[in-house]
Amino acid sequence: MHPLRFLPLLFAALTLAGCGSRTATFPGYSDPEVWNAMVTVAKNPEYDDWFVFENEVWTDRPEGRIEIHRFLRRDLVRVGSDPERQEERWKFEIAFLNTDPPTIGFSARQIAVPAHLWREADRYFEDMRSILGVADLEIVETVEVSEVEVIDAEPDVVELDSPPAVDLNVIDD
Repeated sequence: MHPLRFLPLLFAALTLAGCGSRTATFPGYSDPEVWNAMVTVAKNPEYDDWFVFENEVWTDRPEGRIEIHRFLRRDLVRVGSDPERQEERWKFEIAFLNTDPPTIGFSARQIAVPAHLWREADRYFEDMRSILGVADLEIVETVEVSEVEVIDAEPDVVELDSPPAVDLNVIDD
């Protein structure tokens, strides 16, 4: 077989492997706070649509690294077809890339479809933000109030003169 025939396969593998990372920054939080959130999320994964069958986590605090090996399973049920068993095996590495501000890298330790990896990374970082209490709210404008006037509200009273007239037609069978 000619060696050039393997070139498209090699290119596809390198493309999938090269897109296997995401980063997130957590300004305003200390390294220990971010590390604790990293470990908590790694050890306690929450999925809405998957069951976690295995979740092995190795932490290396001096290196600022976490390794996760995870096995997920679900039964996908579509209307008009038999249930389909789906399984995913993941090998992730989560590591400090920078400590001021804390920046975390999330990468796959396997060849993966980039969109699937990004979904996992986004889920992981969202769980970290939830633990840290990071709000994704942006204040557009603030208004200062100097005085507040208190007004006593009177209940609205609705008076009915008489019930409305209704025409009824009775049909006997």
